[in-house]
Amino acid sequence: MKNLNTKVITIFLILLNTISIAFAQDYGITVFGTDLITKEEVIKNYKNELQTLKTIYDSDREAYKVKKVNLENKLRTLGDFTYVNVHLFKSYTNDYDYIIDYVETKETKTRLNFRTINAEYFDDPDGLIAKWQEYEKLSYQLFKYGEIKDYSCPVIHCLWSFNHPKLEPYLDFFNTYAPKNKEVLVKILNNSESTNQRASVAFLLAHANMSHENLLQTLMLSIRDPEIVVRNNSMRVIYYIVRAFPTIELDTSKIINALDFPSFTDRNKALVILRSIPLTDLKKENSNRLAEILIEIMEKKDAHNYKNAHLVIKKWSQKDFGINNIEDWKKWSKSKD
Repeated sequence: MKNLNTKVITIFLILLNTISIAFAQDYGITVFGTDLITKEEVIKNYKNELQTLKTIYDSDREAYKVKKVNLENKLRTLGDFTYVNVHLFKSYTNDYDYIIDYVETKETKTRLNFRTINAEYFDDPDGLIAKWQEYEKLSYQLFKYGEIKDYSCPVIHCLWSFNHPKLEPYLDFFNTYAPKNKEVLVKILNNSESTNQRASVAFLLAHANMSHENLLQTLMLSIRDPEIVVRNNSMRVIYYIVRAFPTIELDTSKIINALDFPSFTDRNKALVILRSIPLTDLKKENSNRLAEILIEIMEKKDAHNYKNAHLVIKKWSQKDFGINNIEDWKKWSKSKD
């Protein structure tokens, strides 16, 4: 994530381009967070492993997890890295993209700047968390098979809505018991030893009858949760809050910080939040970092994120350079101060 000037790789260029073209027919690949490794090098050396992951993604999830970790261990040896994550993203149109996220060791303190969880044990209050996880599975299945027709949401945030006879009882349950257990739910979000509990509570709090300001401030702490899924869920709800109330008071620096966290889902959620709030009066440090990351996302065509990055930088700059016009965006970023 250091140098925005892409390395020019000349060795094996013809061979690598040939491999890349063949590879791209099936799925794309993004290497993010470092310029020490290129996607062409990853494809050349690990094409078979990547193809295997794609093959078993749906058929054998346990084998997928094992082979994914094995590939990450190999990729970590290619440089001085603290973190490597391989994420195979399968879209609803059955397109595949690999996002390989790196954190260089020298950037560990800034890019893995997560808070410490006290790791307390909590019982499930009134069975809310178990009921939520049941709802998640059922609502996804109904969505997958096209049985949900109305996605309107009666609270600030919904997954697949509650507009189906099988889902309506869950809404009543959450709206009844989440407010009753609001205080313990906040404690679970902040301190539970269970990632699944913290992740579920981030969504359940949308039913807890909290003010939007209170809900926003409660979830802001979890932007720095050490687990990806908790950060993702918290920022997803934050996005819905700021989308509904764009002038609500928000610490923009914390969102920019999350944009630099190691996962593409961090970037995804931070981008949609930034797309929805005013980007004025940024401190110079935040402004420079935001421009650097947005340009890298666009330059590397970070899957499912680079279009949002373009929307953010257009809104922020009030300029209309094209999504592929990286050089003009770099010139603007250097002149904006």
